[in-house]
Amino acid sequence: MKSAIGVDIGGTNTKVVHVSAEGNILSSTAIPTPSETSTFSDEIKKALFTVLKDIPKDGVIGIGVGIAGLIDSKKGIVIGSPNIPAITGLPVKALLEKEFSLPVLVENDANAYAYGEKWVGAGKNFDNFVTLTLGTGLGGGIIYKGEPFECAVEIGHMVIEPRGRFCKCGSSGCLESYASGRAVIDRTVAALEKGSQSILKEWCGGNFYKIVPELVYKAAFEGDTLSREVFREMGQYLAIGISNIVNIFSPEAIILGGGLIGAWDLFIEDLKEEFYRMAFKPLSAKVEILKSSLREDGGSIGAAGLVFRKIAKNAS
Repeated sequence: MKSAIGVDIGGTNTKVVHVSAEGNILSSTAIPTPSETSTFSDEIKKALFTVLKDIPKDGVIGIGVGIAGLIDSKKGIVIGSPNIPAITGLPVKALLEKEFSLPVLVENDANAYAYGEKWVGAGKNFDNFVTLTLGTGLGGGIIYKGEPFECAVEIGHMVIEPRGRFCKCGSSGCLESYASGRAVIDRTVAALEKGSQSILKEWCGGNFYKIVPELVYKAAFEGDTLSREVFREMGQYLAIGISNIVNIFSPEAIILGGGLIGAWDLFIEDLKEEFYRMAFKPLSAKVEILKSSLREDGGSIGAAGLVFRKIAKNAS
């Protein structure tokens, strides 16, 4: 049975999966994404070994790696990664091919996610769509005429608020600074430091720096006013970004995925209301806004899918 390995290296966690030719996960492991340059490649190799050790080597056709950041996919090098500084400049393709003696493909993680949605996810029935991955940061991927669109797709660094919040990329007012896991934490902590009332104060024992996005949306589902407002605001800012995307590309669908999708019910109503108010009406009327069917696995499945795609194209 032919299979591939998919690796999704995000700002917080790294997932490694063994995937069948039909897109099913056969085995997986996950580790916190290493933050130190000296340990990064070693920890990623260990995670790969964990998955590969019980797999007949002749069944694995290659390794696909999706990484949060700007990628030179031909050379397999990370040009820059604001959310994972340790990996900037790392020759991922060369390192892993030398270690595992398998073909390695390196792509932006959100582009990999988009391909996963097209291959076996919510995008199967669309030829043209855009994905937004709401994780530690905010990534974007485009499928055009059924294939990954080859461009940077740094949607998270679209400026939507002139002279707005500082972004790790070095700019200010980026969409990622208003609609991402980090944005949820920053917005919540800033409000608590200014004296806003919230059950989060009790839950984190007064240490605001223990707050994570999952805790905020848990509080929101409990009816916490501050937490609900944080996600309403996130939905409104997402609507600005999605309106710009639709007005430029006119896709058939926008698919939202990533770790923050657990908070879907907290932001989607505000997102759609603002989107249909702002976007060009003849275009917005044709667009479906959908939740990913792959959730946290989209990037790793998509990375493996890109390996099958490349092998198939080389054979034709």
